[in-house]
Amino acid sequence: MNKHEDEKKALEQAAIDIFLELYNVNNEVALQMVRQQEKPDALLEDADGGRIGLEVTHLFYDTEEARLMMSRSELTKPGAEVLETFIKVINNRIVSKELKFQDYSHDYPCMLLIRNVSLLFGMSDVLSLKHKLVPPSGLFTQVWLLSRDFTPDWLLINLHEVGSGGMK
Repeated sequence: MNKHEDEKKALEQAAIDIFLELYNVNNEVALQMVRQQEKPDALLEDADGGRIGLEVTHLFYDTEEARLMMSRSELTKPGAEVLETFIKVINNRIVSKELKFQDYSHDYPCMLLIRNVSLLFGMSDVLSLKHKLVPPSGLFTQVWLLSRDFTPDWLLINLHEVGSGGMK
């Protein structure tokens, strides 16, 4: 593995660890990682041996976020149009991962984990525009968003359970 692949695997592992910690606190059936792999990125298992895949993706937003961060002497909330663009980034990420779904192992169901590592947008920002989130198509059994909300604590929500337009 080259340095870039090592860094990518380390980022995925960190996201998986945080996900499992939060998921297991909030769900009766705990999951544990069997192994890190490709397509999907992790194989998880419950106490009964039920397996589920976890595909992990990270939102860094884009180079515009870095430019905005660098140009501010004090951190102010970005405008509504910038937040709407971020919501589009989330929607596009879900769609792109769904398009790649056929390449994943289908020996078990698969969930998608989107880890928001943006410094400009937190969970409350995403939830404030939840009506603009595109409902996941159902290829992934669950689509999770892992994000901070301007505190050190990570929050986890199931995007199948928020928003409108057919989300439960």
